Amino acid sequence: MSVPTEAALYETLDAAVAAMERRDSLACEAVLAQELNRAMQQPDSMLDGCYLLGTLAMTGAMTGGAAEKGIEIITFCVAAGRFSSKFSFYFGRMLAALGDNGETLRKELQRLRLIPWHTVGFLGIEKDFTSVEPWYFSRAMTNVFPRRSEDFRNEESLVEKYVLPGWTPSQPPFNSNSKLLTLGSCFAQELRNYLAERGMSADWLFVPPGLNNTFALRNFVSWCLTGETSTATYWYDEGAKGGAVKWGDNANRLSYMEVFGKIDGVILTIGLAEVWWDKESGGVFWRGVPKSIYDETRHVCRVSTVEENEANLREIIRLIRQFKPDIPIILTLSPIPLKATTSDKSCISVDTVSKSILRVAIDKVVASNPGSVNYWPSFEIVRSLGPHLPYEMFGEDGNPRHVNRKSVHLILRAFMKYYFSDLPARAA
Repeated sequence: MSVPTEAALYETLDAAVAAMERRDSLACEAVLAQELNRAMQQPDSMLDGCYLLGTLAMTGAMTGGAAEKGIEIITFCVAAGRFSSKFSFYFGRMLAALGDNGETLRKELQRLRLIPWHTVGFLGIEKDFTSVEPWYFSRAMTNVFPRRSEDFRNEESLVEKYVLPGWTPSQPPFNSNSKLLTLGSCFAQELRNYLAERGMSADWLFVPPGLNNTFALRNFVSWCLTGETSTATYWYDEGAKGGAVKWGDNANRLSYMEVFGKIDGVILTIGLAEVWWDKESGGVFWRGVPKSIYDETRHVCRVSTVEENEANLREIIRLIRQFKPDIPIILTLSPIPLKATTSDKSCISVDTVSKSILRVAIDKVVASNPGSVNYWPSFEIVRSLGPHLPYEMFGEDGNPRHVNRKSVHLILRAFMKYYFSDLPARAA
């Protein structure tokens, strides 16, 4: 008996799957049973139909269906490895025809490594798992992603158990009388406001709101502590009513130095890796380029590198440490998304790259300064846990980029718990 052509095989599979799509499992079983009998007599034939018969048995859709028999058939097919070029198409149709049972079946086949494209050689179909060498595993050394939906129902314990490990100080460095300076993106302003509302001093001086990239932060801190103004050409921020406003380097710098001398901690929040860069001088604008001086031949908006941001953070820390050697420094990454990009890539894609660059730069700096520079994972709380929570983390004010008050308070309650040894009543 000759082996049937692929066209004949596809005709048989079409008939079987079409019967299942009509919810006629008996007709589907009859067609596939004939295919199984043919395959048993023709050792070199394709086994698509036999595999589908096994799936039918595993779901109990087959007359007197037995899951064990289905697994036996499927294991044989996968071991033989003879499937047509259209197997995936018919397998997908069969799963869809099985409805909810099809999705359950797919997951079970994945678990057992019995889907043909999941095998490598014959390792994927090893059934005697007692003979397989187990992986090393230590629960004490392992942090995991939440495994159950119910883990996301209590956000306080969720943050405590799944986000904070590894990022909390051994002892709270602040108390209710501590003076903190928060610098960086508008998320830093949220922290400043939250602390002030609870009777804790955090807004000692006006900080230009455009300091949301590490270049601008480095310029500002350097000017405050050393008087350095070589980059003042690029110190443009946004005015209260919009538009570019030049930051005056003739401001009372000594008052800023005085404030730095009194603070007990610094919190630096960064938000952007995409910056406006002057190709000729290498300078970076704080926020953007004023229309009156824009030159398309020299002004370029680009995504800064991990190395550049790491170097900027290290210099900021060095400057602060030179002025106050033992002061706690906390780095955070703003969860607020990028507003727009000049890239030809989507804003969402560029935002992902930008945040990733900044997060890696922060991680490298913190890792090399254990105990003296800390990281607070506000970004992870909002961007990683947010999609799983039963409420929105953004947009309550109509702006989909703004973090909701409930989200801000979730982050800051946890922060104050670990960073303050005593708190005023309103901070609870």
